Amino acid sequence: MKRLLFLTTILLAASSSALAQRLQITLKDKSVVSYDIADINVIDIMPELQPGELWGAWFLGFRSTTSSSTHYDGTEMLTFTGSRMTWYRASGDEVYDITYSDDFKTLNCTSQETGNVESYTILANEPDLLVLKRASSIRYFYKSIEAAHNATMVKFPNRNEYTDINRILNLRSGSSNSTVTPMGKHFENRHKTTDADRAWLADPSNQPNVSISGLTKWAGKAVTLYPYGDPQPADINQHAIGDCCLCAVLASFAYNYPDYIKHIITQEGSTRFTVAMYDPQGNPVSVTVDNKFLCDGNNNIGQLTGKNNVPTWGTVLEKAIMKWETIYQCNGIEGIGTEHVAPLLTGSGNSFAISPGTLFNNEMKAVLEWAMQNGMIGVGGFNKGDLLCGTLNTVTGHAFTLMYTTDPDNYLFSMRNPWGITSVDGVLEIPDYRYIVQTIDFRLVYPGAAKEFLKQNQTGYVVPRFAPKQGDLGVSKRLLRMAGVNSYAGETGDDAYSDEEE
Repeated sequence: MKRLLFLTTILLAASSSALAQRLQITLKDKSVVSYDIADINVIDIMPELQPGELWGAWFLGFRSTTSSSTHYDGTEMLTFTGSRMTWYRASGDEVYDITYSDDFKTLNCTSQETGNVESYTILANEPDLLVLKRASSIRYFYKSIEAAHNATMVKFPNRNEYTDINRILNLRSGSSNSTVTPMGKHFENRHKTTDADRAWLADPSNQPNVSISGLTKWAGKAVTLYPYGDPQPADINQHAIGDCCLCAVLASFAYNYPDYIKHIITQEGSTRFTVAMYDPQGNPVSVTVDNKFLCDGNNNIGQLTGKNNVPTWGTVLEKAIMKWETIYQCNGIEGIGTEHVAPLLTGSGNSFAISPGTLFNNEMKAVLEWAMQNGMIGVGGFNKGDLLCGTLNTVTGHAFTLMYTTDPDNYLFSMRNPWGITSVDGVLEIPDYRYIVQTIDFRLVYPGAAKEFLKQNQTGYVVPRFAPKQGDLGVSKRLLRMAGVNSYAGETGDDAYSDEEE
């Protein structure tokens, strides 16, 4: 295969005439591209590029140092043609012979005029962004003058990129580890379980004491614990309760620890479920719930469900956590944090965070892979919304389950939205684009009692087959508003919950 670049000298003087002429190219897919001859400066036929090699024209948009940044108008540019780079500056043009390091992360440029060598670290080589670093100076190039002019500068850590996972993990923050209780700092000095508490928690007729906007009663529903035979992330679909971290944590258990879920839930008949949990001191405590779930006035279930509104193991665990909270009053159900959910089921609240922008793209990928290999309960989020990741957009103020991607050639990793929307079941594919990766944070919780149940040889999440049905509940309008959006993936909020309190 050959790549056609309009970047080397061609004699076109003989073509000049009173009539304008155009170069027309018909591609194999029968599409046609056309160029005015007068606009063409160069044509070259080049061999297929190696992955990581630079080509084409790039326009300077920003230059930053440790103390300042300057926005350029795109008139300064680079062009790459195989082993040659031309730098067009206001002070004059300069041509360089270029070579790459074996990993294509370093660009070595030798001036054809002076013989001086300049080396640049390639911080980003994306379809629309090229970032080169030399010493403390970072230059940001874009694919058009307009893009350079309108660009917002992305940011990189002010250090060299690490490959050693231990050095990367040293950049973590927000530890929740406690020397008082294995459940984590949040659970220190909390209520201690009494015999009366155990008796109340063991009685399935005792309903949780919760107050959720628009959800007014407990109604009996038929439960299918494991619709796909084993727990799946697809069993977790958030509807009308603002507990996205809880939902994302449960989906993480389904992804990494399906056998552990089966281990901690004991079903007795069709209406009674006992869950093995832990109290704030890290002592085992059993919580038993029935098949009555929190609904609105029209009997629409507001709790999370599986596909087609079917209550699953996830619905049971969500209710058990509500009931646990009624006794211990550590969190409240809406807004409960990742590191406050997982220990209720594993006895371990030790966790840490990766803050947005702390790591380079490949470092974020390395942390995720380390987390999956070590069985961490992984949840992430975004601090900027409406960024396209695969087929779905990012949402702020919301939690997503961390996963391997099924397409590692094109994406770094995946993050599942517990809304479970569309045929991809809410999965966002994270591309190797800095403007996206710099917005992502992680919260990783150690697995505690679940550790020995870790699913081996984990791969990307393959969405199980499901058929949407008329009457399937979606995300409530209230939750969309809480996430700062009016609609998502074509959904404007389920009208079934229109009786919600404003």
